[in-house]
Amino acid sequence: MLYRIFEDIYALVDLPLAYIPRFKAVVMADVHLGFEEDMASKGVFLPRIQLKKAIEVVEKAISYVDASVLIVAGDIKHHFEKLGKKEAKDLKEFLEFTTKRFKRVIVVRGNHDTYLISISRRLGIELYDRLWLDKVLIVHGHRELADNDNPDLVIMGHEHPSIAIRDPITGYGSKFPCFLLMPLKRGGYALVLPAVGLYQSGTAVSMNVESYLSPIIRKEAVVEEAKPFVIVEREGVIELPKLKTVEDLMLSL
Repeated sequence: MLYRIFEDIYALVDLPLAYIPRFKAVVMADVHLGFEEDMASKGVFLPRIQLKKAIEVVEKAISYVDASVLIVAGDIKHHFEKLGKKEAKDLKEFLEFTTKRFKRVIVVRGNHDTYLISISRRLGIELYDRLWLDKVLIVHGHRELADNDNPDLVIMGHEHPSIAIRDPITGYGSKFPCFLLMPLKRGGYALVLPAVGLYQSGTAVSMNVESYLSPIIRKEAVVEEAKPFVIVEREGVIELPKLKTVEDLMLSL
């Protein structure tokens, strides 16, 4: 049910969430509520399932572990420049659902998280740009770390990591969401969370540091030493070797 990724940080079965038992905290990232509305405005009509998926993930999480704190590590919503009508409705429903099930709901703001102050005040949601839990720093990942930051672990989102693995016999590949644990040049590690949003399957992880979005990874990470923890539905978490070891089997999908 729990798979240890780093010290007392665990993955939850086959869910894209981290669990920190000493804080009774569940951490998720990149929910992107309102994505379907944004795509519809561009003429692409998708089933409205982001909200349903996010609620299902949270319900499963609280059935597995004792958690009183929910932390969203950025991009709980999708629109940059506004709060869409359907996005606002989905956001309100998700936050009302979570505030009834957790003592604290915290949003660490990402680059998509504009126009949250009003609804957060009404529902008692805590908003941060960065959150420290002892030596664990939770950010979204779209900004650089401060020069004086010295965390043992940075938990972040932003990348929507997945890994595409090629079958060496057939040549065909399969793509899986994954956690990505990366050493940092300054010391400590970064743990990149997979996206919760169903449509945010992400770009396949790579040995090319310039292919990543986050300045934390581009400037700080030792990418070749990164280790993926793959989420396989109904199977759980599978720990893979470091990227430098499986590079020949990786695809760019």
